Amino acid sequence: MRALRYLILGLVAVAAIAFAVGNRHLVRFMLDPLSGPQSSVFIEAPLFVYLFAALIIGFLLGTAVAWMSQARWRRAARQRGNEVYELKRETERLTRHIKAMERAPQIRAFAAQQDAQHERHLIH
Repeated sequence: MRALRYLILGLVAVAAIAFAVGNRHLVRFMLDPLSGPQSSVFIEAPLFVYLFAALIIGFLLGTAVAWMSQARWRRAARQRGNEVYELKRETERLTRHIKAMERAPQIRAFAAQQDAQHERHLIH
């Protein structure tokens, strides 16, 4: 599977390099389209730079839109995680309480025995 991934990435890299070599002539990108061809506000770069920049910007915008559209699912997962955490804490607390209640007769018997011994010492 990893070899297939590297093969595909290699083919994409070769295609991108071939595209860049084939489109390396300079293109003027006008930043002020209203002034016409004599505009002094432009960027001149090879065509592949503009195309790769457009791909990268499109990828970043798509990622941002997908991330924002999934915000409610992340929020719901976070809330459910907090609920699970609270329920686990409550379960542990109740388990400790049940164990203490199971030992309660023993504790009461021990306390009664201690009180009886304490009273004997007071009487003598």
